Amino acid sequence: MEADPESFEQMSVDTTRDHEVFVILTGVSGNLGDAVIRRRVLEWSRPFGRVHAYVGRTTAGWVEELQMRPDEVVYGAAERREWLRRLLLGRGRRLLMLDPGEVPLGREHLKSEIMFLVITALLRLRGGHIFRPPRAVGGYDSLTAWFYRASARISQTVLWRDRPSLERMRVGELTPDTAFAEPATAGSPFESRDRLLITLRGKRPLPTAATLAAVATFAKAQGLRIVTMAQVDEDEARCAEVAAQLGPDVAEYIPWGDRSDLDQENAIRRLYEDCAYVLSDRLHVLILAAKAGAVPVEVVPAPAAKIRTHFATIEYEGLSLDVAGLSTAAIVEFLSAQVGRHEEVVTKSARAHDRLTSRVQRALAGR
Repeated sequence: MEADPESFEQMSVDTTRDHEVFVILTGVSGNLGDAVIRRRVLEWSRPFGRVHAYVGRTTAGWVEELQMRPDEVVYGAAERREWLRRLLLGRGRRLLMLDPGEVPLGREHLKSEIMFLVITALLRLRGGHIFRPPRAVGGYDSLTAWFYRASARISQTVLWRDRPSLERMRVGELTPDTAFAEPATAGSPFESRDRLLITLRGKRPLPTAATLAAVATFAKAQGLRIVTMAQVDEDEARCAEVAAQLGPDVAEYIPWGDRSDLDQENAIRRLYEDCAYVLSDRLHVLILAAKAGAVPVEVVPAPAAKIRTHFATIEYEGLSLDVAGLSTAAIVEFLSAQVGRHEEVVTKSARAHDRLTSRVQRALAGR
């Protein structure tokens, strides 16, 4: 494990020069994981100068979750030209931080990738630093990807959060997902944790009867109470449905209610600290749960490779199971194999934190 890196907040800024940091933090209310990773990139940016954050067409709840400071400048969609003008034409040194997460490279994104290539080239000519935080390729079109690849090759820092994206793009390096840079929380002692959380995508079909029966059987054997709660607002109905399917004697549904996004984030992250296991098909649910000491598990029909490949980056394998056609007994057997993995996930999450934080610090120290 690498040595614990110096805190970003403690790093000094050369105040004898005019440093300006331009960060892309686009998103909308309701997806708490997306807000968490963008807020982390914002934290990485802050020691290096005054922040100019472009949030695009967004909502007040999204901006609240980012927790911008009073001296930081926020630009909406209407101020995009002004943000670009200041980035490219303003005085002093420039650091451009792109947004983390999935980058869509379908043909419909060709125009924006051409624009980013021009911006990157101009910024490099004036001595700026371009930082591309951990990303993964979404949709893919060869021409759009060509422009992205060209832009990445003239950027100083290019990070990918899964190996398939790195191998496809052939530029940059592999690092853990941005969420692994979140501080770990001790939470309740693992042996005293009494909950198992289920939170699933609303756009997927309901879990199979065999899956629900297996989870109920496993939870009872482990002495755990099942709860459902959403980290993404579009999953609210699914959480309610899962709890209803299991019944009030087996599961409790915790609604979002009138909590703000930030309040909901705080509430569900506190819940992770009381959970022994978290079952989800959302990447950032499982990463944040792991950071809180819970064992992450994915048990759904035909799971996408996303969770498996991203956890493979931190060398944590065997958390995902395709339950299509499987019996209750087979699913219980898989869940039982997750028992005893608490120390493993805590250790590997800590290593991922140190690896990513150290890599980011080295990149920005050499800006």
